[in-house]
Amino acid sequence: MLEDASTPAPPVLRRALVESRIVAAIPAYNEGATIGSVVLKARQFASEVVVIDDGSTDDTANTAALAGAQVIRHHVNRGYGAAIRTCLGHARDNGADILVILDGDGQHRAEQIPMVVAPVAKGEADVSIGSRFMNSHSSGAVPMYRRFGIGIITRLTNLGTHHNQKVRDAQSGFRAYSRAAIEAVDPVETNMGASTEILWEADRKGLRIVEVPIEIEYQQVKPARGPIGHGVSVIGSMVRYVEAKHALLFFSVPGSILFLGGLALGVFVYDVYHRTSQLAVGYSLLTVLLVLTGLMLQFTGLILHAVMNATARMR
Repeated sequence: MLEDASTPAPPVLRRALVESRIVAAIPAYNEGATIGSVVLKARQFASEVVVIDDGSTDDTANTAALAGAQVIRHHVNRGYGAAIRTCLGHARDNGADILVILDGDGQHRAEQIPMVVAPVAKGEADVSIGSRFMNSHSSGAVPMYRRFGIGIITRLTNLGTHHNQKVRDAQSGFRAYSRAAIEAVDPVETNMGASTEILWEADRKGLRIVEVPIEIEYQQVKPARGPIGHGVSVIGSMVRYVEAKHALLFFSVPGSILFLGGLALGVFVYDVYHRTSQLAVGYSLLTVLLVLTGLMLQFTGLILHAVMNATARMR
């Protein structure tokens, strides 16, 4: 059952935490050195702790099980987003009122679970993000190159958010989800881009997103992949999301611009020919290229838009 964190929770929050079935889920890949302590701490604040062993080649699964976690194993490494999807699926299938997800490398302090869960438990939010940048101590602990990269990704994420306030830490993996969010969010991305996809999907579906300050431990943490690879993966995921969810914007709008540009260039070519009786071959070929490319993009956007709508209706 639940126990108090270092700072006692107010009575109303305490009651909400006790009455809620909280599942703590921990995606893990080769975290055998730290997963045991993370599980033991998380068990104090959750009704159930589940570890998603994403194809680890060390003793992550055995250590997590010995510490008291339920272990769900991916036989191969499928990626962070796939592990998050398994976390959400487990919570969905097992009646969790609140799902809280934290990393297994010791970066996130499990004793802060009540702080991250609080807005969801009190009914004030559907997605609560533990932000590293609402606390000056935690912000300073983040290496400068990571702050820079996270800042860029967060700004791009905020561009796709329309119904909620802008967030400060779009890449934080320490999050809590309400039952409504558990039911509504099902990320497709298998890598780090799932963090942004979830926020965009939650915003698109009218779910409330808030941030709370957390403290982190970076001393012993070694990133699973380099910052450049991480950034490229996330930005690529953003492009794929926009391509799939907003096909008309992604394809048809640029296609229309190219088509209209081709027509304008065609008028120029005709005017030159009319005045000089000479055909500007280069401009003529460019006109044809712009018009055909524009038409192809417009049709691609329309087809994808129709397919996405049909798929949504079938679901």
